[in-house]
Amino acid sequence: MNKLFGDGIHDDYPAIQEMIDSGAREVILPDPQKCYLISKTLVLPSDFRLVLPRFAEIRLMDQANCPMIRNTWNTSRGHFSYNSYNSEINRIDLWNYSEQISTLPEDTCHDFEVIGGIWNFNNKNQKPNPILSGDFDGGAYTGFGMQFFNVTNFRISSLTLKDPVNFAITIDAASFFSVSDITFDYNSGNPAAINMDGIHINGNCHHAHLRNLMGACYDDVVALNAFEGFSGPISNIYIDGIFAENCHSAVRLLAVFEEISNIHISDIYGTYYQYCIGFTRYYETEHPTGIMKTIDIRNVYASKASRDGIYPYPDTYVYPLIYFESRLVVTDVSIDCLCRREKVIPVETISVEKGAVIENMRLSRIIEENLTGKDFSFLTNYGTIQRLVQKDIRLGDNYPVDSVTEDQMRK
Repeated sequence: MNKLFGDGIHDDYPAIQEMIDSGAREVILPDPQKCYLISKTLVLPSDFRLVLPRFAEIRLMDQANCPMIRNTWNTSRGHFSYNSYNSEINRIDLWNYSEQISTLPEDTCHDFEVIGGIWNFNNKNQKPNPILSGDFDGGAYTGFGMQFFNVTNFRISSLTLKDPVNFAITIDAASFFSVSDITFDYNSGNPAAINMDGIHINGNCHHAHLRNLMGACYDDVVALNAFEGFSGPISNIYIDGIFAENCHSAVRLLAVFEEISNIHISDIYGTYYQYCIGFTRYYETEHPTGIMKTIDIRNVYASKASRDGIYPYPDTYVYPLIYFESRLVVTDVSIDCLCRREKVIPVETISVEKGAVIENMRLSRIIEENLTGKDFSFLTNYGTIQRLVQKDIRLGDNYPVDSVTEDQMRK
């Protein structure tokens, strides 16, 4: 039997993985003397629960260059996602794993939990973020903190995610899961504070609840990126409670050829230097066919933050608080109860770029207060809004405005 040290010096991976592989259905780690160190990725099976004391640290050893934890999966019968054959977009090697892991039902990992702990990814002592360095090691190196693929009925809860190289949690081909009561403790990037999402959900993910996410990330706190990883639709995601100051962005939705539908986003607080919520395509293609349906946004209490000292790029373009990228189709979006008290950046609250089409937009119970000393618009539309309903919109000292407008297009 391998010894569990917990002294911050010796490798605890052999002992912890041995306990996981013992056939027990639950492993509860004791408080370590200092912290646990692991040199390899912990691999969790189905019907299993791993529990750490809430504030016990588990740290990735220097130059381990691997995720800290993942589920069991089968690489003997991989597949090819449909975007592998799309010649318009050259997907980076980061997503190679999505074509090597089986998505067959009999290979699905199910019914597992990860509870507690401070998961320190120790990014300064790993290889640099491969998105920035270009060194994916043929797809073997992702920089992910935690990785879950072809999974169902799982829960990640009550833990801290500290200093990942790339995305803290990456989820693909998943259904019926929750991620809750998470604290992000990001202090630096390697080599820069960018491309460091909190919870990065890729294609073919459905039926999830993300709740009580606290702390700033150096990219999206939550990314719903249907084109990436195992590309495919994303549906029925409930996001409830993001709390962040001086954060890149709260939520990104990204579709190129896929459908994102039935997304609820509520109770967003804080300040964001890129955007608060972004409806995006990101990847350049001549023929995007992605579509977003039934997006419900409620209870947003947010404003802009300065990029100074955080974001390693110049202010070449300042994004609005809520952003609709060009050449997107959104069938229906509702924004209810948004309060913006802007002290820093005089930029639109909502902006629709040229070529974007929104079939139905409903805006209600919105308060905008401008304390910057410079004028800015509430809604700028360079695209097409086919039907716009506004109810109880208060801009500055103006009385609430109600209106219904058909076929809004700014040329």
